[in-house]
Amino acid sequence: MSPRRWAAISLAFGVAFAARVAGQAVQRWWSVGFLPEQDAWQGSSLPFPALFAAQIVILAIIALVTIRMRVGASVLPRRWVAPVIAFGVLYFAVMVVRLVLGLAGDAGLLVQDSIFAARWFTAYLPTIFHLVLATEVVLIALYQRGHRQRIG
Repeated sequence: MSPRRWAAISLAFGVAFAARVAGQAVQRWWSVGFLPEQDAWQGSSLPFPALFAAQIVILAIIALVTIRMRVGASVLPRRWVAPVIAFGVLYFAVMVVRLVLGLAGDAGLLVQDSIFAARWFTAYLPTIFHLVLATEVVLIALYQRGHRQRIG
């Protein structure tokens, strides 16, 4: 795949995540009716200012990586490729399990007072965007693995 295609895919995930960040910020500061309520955007007890700052850093990293992909540049040290792929796959798997257990709990398939009824499992919007980020992590590592093969 060409560097431009890798960059286009990375850009798509970055735009999706930016929409999440913007949506949450809008609900936090101006609350509009066409977006989910503020609580739906929050999947943890992390204070919003810290979460927002972390999200801006993540967006900056995605932007930098996307620009580097577009010009065909390296984005990771070679020795990081396998660990980053493993981390991304594990991250994705944990978020899928989180989503499935939350949905099962909401459907009444699990004991109502179980841990799976906790907010962390039923915060679907954050979970979906964690899946986006996990996919971006894997994408970055796969790009780098292919980049290594092209130049190596």
